[in-house]
Amino acid sequence: MGLSVHYSGRIKNYGLIERITNEVEDVCESLNWKYQVFNNNRSKLKPGSTAEKYTPHDVKGISFTPPECETAFLTFLPNGSLCCPAKLIYYDPATNDLMIEVVHVKTQFAGPDTHIALLKLLHYLKEKYFETFWLDDEGYYWEKWDEKILLSQFSRYNFILDSVATALADVKLAPGETAESLADRIEDILKKKFDDGEFNSGD
Repeated sequence: MGLSVHYSGRIKNYGLIERITNEVEDVCESLNWKYQVFNNNRSKLKPGSTAEKYTPHDVKGISFTPPECETAFLTFLPNGSLCCPAKLIYYDPATNDLMIEVVHVKTQFAGPDTHIALLKLLHYLKEKYFETFWLDDEGYYWEKWDEKILLSQFSRYNFILDSVATALADVKLAPGETAESLADRIEDILKKKFDDGEFNSGD
C-alpha cells in the first residue's frame, strides 16, 4: 500500500463542520492544494441521525489533495463521525465491512514535508474540533514529532518499494499462464527474496 496515515473520529458538534470546512479551505487556498466541499444538500437525514446504510449524499465537510498525495477527507456523517465518502458507494453492512469511518491517506509519494504538514493540520483540528480522534501513522511521526524517525521510515518504505519493483521487472505472463498462477509466481519470487535477505535495508 505504501506509507500511509489512518484516522477516525467524531466532531464535538455537528454545527462545527462549517467552521472546520472554512478553516481547511483557507489552508488549501494558501498552500495551493486542490479541495472539494461536500454540502449534503440531497441528504434525507437530519444532523444527529443514524442509518443502516449511508450514501455519499449524507456527507458534509471537505476533502483536500496535496501534491503527489492521496486525498484526505474531513467529511462527516449525520451522526458526527468522520467517513470516507468513496467507501459509501460500495458499502453494504449486510455483506461487507469497508470501515467507512476510517480514512486512509497514502503520503509516501508526497514525501516527508507533506506528511508533516498533514499531521500538524490534523493535530490542530483534533484539539479544536474533535470529541474523539484516533490516528495510526506508519511514519511514526504522530505524537513523537521526531523528523529523524519519519525520514528513516520513508527511506525504509522507499527501499522496499524499489526492491520489489526491481524483483518484478522481468516477470512476464508465460504462455498459457492465468492471472491467478502469475500472482502465485510473483508471491513465490518475493518470498524467496525476503528469505534471502534481499529486502533488508540494513537499518
